[in-house]
Amino acid sequence: SFHPNGYITRAEFATIAVRFFDLSYQGEDLFPDIDGHWAQDYINQAADAGIIEGYPDGTFGPQKQITRAEAVTMVNRTLDRHPDPDHFLEDMLVWPDNLDTEAWYYADIQEATNSHEYQVKKDAQGNEYEVWTKILPIRDWEALEKEWSDANSSENPGDVAG
Repeated sequence: SFHPNGYITRAEFATIAVRFFDLSYQGEDLFPDIDGHWAQDYINQAADAGIIEGYPDGTFGPQKQITRAEAVTMVNRTLDRHPDPDHFLEDMLVWPDNLDTEAWYYADIQEATNSHEYQVKKDAQGNEYEVWTKILPIRDWEALEKEWSDANSSENPGDVAG
């Protein structure tokens, strides 16, 4: 069944993310709490690819509802984005519930909620990170959607727009 307003688990989200790639994993389980879980292979593949991480106690929590911060982090990793708070711009949007610059999710939330241009750099160890160069204007997505819909709608109900 489809539940458009339903919650999604960490296992379900990891499965969605890893299906963007052609990955395989042939080792031991990377988390002690996924043995026999329907998404066991997907979770191992996502963890091996660096898309997901477990909790500090080493578990994954496959049946836990995913948080916004966890989802945003997985999306950023799936898209190969590498936010670095040392290279953000002062004119970025800042959210009242994301003011703790030391929180593990701070950079990923800023990455996901600020449209920006950037350059990819590498540190001394070869790790990539983004240097933001420009904050882009906030887009009116509703107006853009309406414009597209109006341009692609049929004059006669029931017709297929081309």
